[in-house]
Amino acid sequence: MILAKEMVRHRWASFLGTFAALAVGVAVISGSLALWASAQPRTPKPLAAAEVLIASPRYDPPDGGFPTYRPWSPEEVDELVGRASRTPGVAAAIPDRAFYVQRLVDGKPAGNARDAVHSGRGWASAGLSPYGLVKGNAPDRPGEVVVDAALGVPVGGQLPVLTAAGPATWTVTGAIDGPGLYVDDATARSLAGGVTVIGLRLAPGADAERVADGLGLGALGEPLTGTERSAAEPARDTRTRWIGAQLIIATVLVGGFVAVFVVASTCAFSASQRRREIGLLRAIGATPGQVRRLLLAEVLLVALGAGVLGAVGGALLAPLLEGPFVAVGLEPTGFQVGLSWWAMGVSLAAGLVVAALGVWLSARRTSRVPALDALREAAVEKRPMTPSRWIVGGLGVVVGGGLAALLPGSTAEQKPTIVLCSAMVLLVAAALLAPAVVVPLVRLVTWPFRRGATGMLVREGTSVAARRVASTAAPVLAAVGFAVLLVGTFQTANEAVGIEDTAKIPESAVAAPSGAPGLSEAAVQAQRGRSELSSTVYLASGEPIRATGSADVSGLAAAPSLGWRVGESVPLRFVDGTVQSVTVTQVSDDVFIDTVVLPRALVRAHDPTALTEVVYLSGAFAPTAGAEELTARAYVERRAAVEGDLIDLFLAVLLGISVGYTGLAVANTLLMATYGRRQEFTTLHRTGATTGQTLRVVVVEALVAVGAGTLLGLAVAVPALFEARAGLAEEIGADVTLVMPWGTLAAVVGVCGALAVAASTLPFLRRGGLPLLRRGDLSAGARTMAG
Repeated sequence: MILAKEMVRHRWASFLGTFAALAVGVAVISGSLALWASAQPRTPKPLAAAEVLIASPRYDPPDGGFPTYRPWSPEEVDELVGRASRTPGVAAAIPDRAFYVQRLVDGKPAGNARDAVHSGRGWASAGLSPYGLVKGNAPDRPGEVVVDAALGVPVGGQLPVLTAAGPATWTVTGAIDGPGLYVDDATARSLAGGVTVIGLRLAPGADAERVADGLGLGALGEPLTGTERSAAEPARDTRTRWIGAQLIIATVLVGGFVAVFVVASTCAFSASQRRREIGLLRAIGATPGQVRRLLLAEVLLVALGAGVLGAVGGALLAPLLEGPFVAVGLEPTGFQVGLSWWAMGVSLAAGLVVAALGVWLSARRTSRVPALDALREAAVEKRPMTPSRWIVGGLGVVVGGGLAALLPGSTAEQKPTIVLCSAMVLLVAAALLAPAVVVPLVRLVTWPFRRGATGMLVREGTSVAARRVASTAAPVLAAVGFAVLLVGTFQTANEAVGIEDTAKIPESAVAAPSGAPGLSEAAVQAQRGRSELSSTVYLASGEPIRATGSADVSGLAAAPSLGWRVGESVPLRFVDGTVQSVTVTQVSDDVFIDTVVLPRALVRAHDPTALTEVVYLSGAFAPTAGAEELTARAYVERRAAVEGDLIDLFLAVLLGISVGYTGLAVANTLLMATYGRRQEFTTLHRTGATTGQTLRVVVVEALVAVGAGTLLGLAVAVPALFEARAGLAEEIGADVTLVMPWGTLAAVVGVCGALAVAASTLPFLRRGGLPLLRRGDLSAGARTMAG
C-alpha cells in the first residue's frame, strides 16, 4: 500500500482521468439514488389527514402493469360510509370526490393543466386534508367556492373557472391554506366521476390498525393505513413517477457502464506507458500477483477520494433537479428531494466496484510484462492490435454485415430495427478495430501536408503511436456514431409519423386544447365537426378498457380482441360506478384493440369529468375558453411533442453522460500521453523546435485524432440513417426527409475537440513551456525502488 501511495503521488497526472471519471460516475449514481428515494409514492396531500383510507376494489393486470381501482356505485358508497361510521373509533367517513377545474385569467386557462385534472373537490373532502379555512366561510350552495389563499382572490370576489362542462363564474366565500378549489358537496357530486377512496377521521386515541381490522370490508374494498395510504395516489402521478424512475435507472446503468469503460481504457493506456516501470519491478523480483495488487491498490486509492467527492457532490446537487423533473413531467407537483445517507454509501461502494472492474483486465495483461522490458529504449508500439481485438472486432463486422445483408428481404416494419442493430454492432466493431484503421486514415488525411514540418511530424508520430491515436479516436468514433444514429433515427421517424398521421386527417383544421388538458363540453358543442369523447369502462372482472363516445354509433361497437359477438349483452361499469348492460351492435377491425365505442350521450351521462381531445372542423372555428384552432399538421406535431419531449430528455441525458465520459477519456489519454512524451519533446527542442512549433504539432495531432474518429463514426452512422429513412418511407408509402442532427454532431465534436486541445496544451501551460525531460528523471517506480 505504501508503494501504491507513492505511485499515485508521483504519477498524479496519469490518474486525473480516472479520478474525474469515477467522481462524475459516483456523483451521477448518488444523485440518481437520492432522486429515486425521494420519488417513491406518497400519501396524496389532499388525503394526508385521514388516518385510514378505504380504497375501492383493485385490478392487477396479468402482465404486471399499473393497478387500477374501479369506482364504487352510489349505493356501495352509501353502504360503506354507513358501515365505517358505525365502526368504533371512527369520527367521520368522507367520500373523496375530485374533478377537473381550472382558473381562467383573461379568458384563458391558467396554471398546470396536469394538476387541474383533480384540483377541484367537495368541501367535505377538505376534512381529509391538512389544510384549514383561514378566512371566510365554507361553500354551502352551487356557485360558491373556497380558494387557495395564495391566489389572492378576496372573499366575495368573482372567480372565472373552466370545468369539463364549460366556463363558469363562482363566488369566493373563503380561503384555505393549501392548493385546490373546494365547492359545495352537491356541485362536486355533479362534476366528479365515481368515488374510489373514502377517508376516515378517527376519534382521539383511536388506533388506525384496529379500526381498519374492524371495518370488515370483504370484497368491497381495502383499508389502508400508514405508508400503505400511498396506494391512493392518483394513477397519473404513479405513471409520472414510473417514467421518472426509468430515466433514473437508465442514467445509473449508462453512467456505471461508461465509467467502467473509461477506467478500463485509461488503465490500459497507462499500463502501455509503464511497461519499462513494470518491467523494472519484475526484474527486482515482483511476481505477477504483486503487480496486479499494486495496480488495483493504486486505482482503489484514487477511487476512494473520487468516490467521497462524488457521493457528497451528487447528493447536494440532486435537489437542483426538482423543478426540471416536475416541469417535463417526470415527477408530480410537490416533488422534493431529501438528503439520503444510504444513497451516498451505496454510490461510494459502487465507485469502488467500478474501479476494480475497470482495472482488472488491464492489470492481468500488465502483470505479464517481462523483466526485459525494463531495458527498452524505443517507444514504438510493435503490436497495437491484440488478438482479442481482432477476434471480437472481426466478429462484430461479420454480425453487423450479416444483419445488413438481411435488409433486402425484410419487411418495411423490420428495416428500421435491423438497420439500428446492424449500425450499433458495426460501431462497436469499428471502435475495437480502431488501432488498425485510424493510422492509415490519418496518413491519408494528412497526405497533402506531408511536405511541411508539422504535417510530417504528425504523420510519422501517428505511425509509431497507433494505440495513443486509437485511444483518442475510438471514444470519439463511438460518441459521434451513437449520437448521430440515435438522434437522427428518432427525428427522421418523427418526421415519418407526422406525415402518416397528417394524411389520416382529411380536415384541414382542428380545434385543440389550449392551456387545458382537454376540450370542455361547451367548447365541443360550439364547433362544427366530428369528435370523440374519451372515457373508461370496467368489465365484470374489474379490468378497465378504453371507451370512446361517438355520435356516429347507436349501440356498442367493439374491437375483435374483446371476443364479443353481435347481439350479446355486456354489463359495463362506467366511471360514475353505475353498472349498465349494453348490447353489442358491431364488431369491427376499425375499432382499436381492447376498445369499445359507445353513443356520446351515454358516455357523457356517466362520466361528467370526460374531456375531448380534438374536434376535426368541418366549418369555421368558434373561439371558446380553453380551445384554439390549429392546422392538421400543427396538431399532429404538438401531439407528437408530448411523447417526443420525454424521449428528447432521455436522449439528452444518455448522450450527455456518454459524451461527457468520452471527453474525459479523450482528455485523459492525451494528458497522459503528453506527460509521457517528455523525452520526445526534449529532442525536438534540442534540434531547434520552438515551444510554439511543438505546441502546434501536439494540437494538430489531437485534432486529427478527433477528426479521424468523427469520420469513422459518420462512415457507419450516415449510411445507416439513409437505410432507416428508406425503410420508413416504404412503410408509410410516402417520401420521408432525412433529418441529420447537425446540432448534436457539432456539440459532440466540439466538446471532444475542445477537451482534446485543452488536455494536450495543459502540460505546456503548467510548466510555462515544454514539459522537458529533467536530468535524472526516472519513473515513479524507479525512484521509489531506489529510495
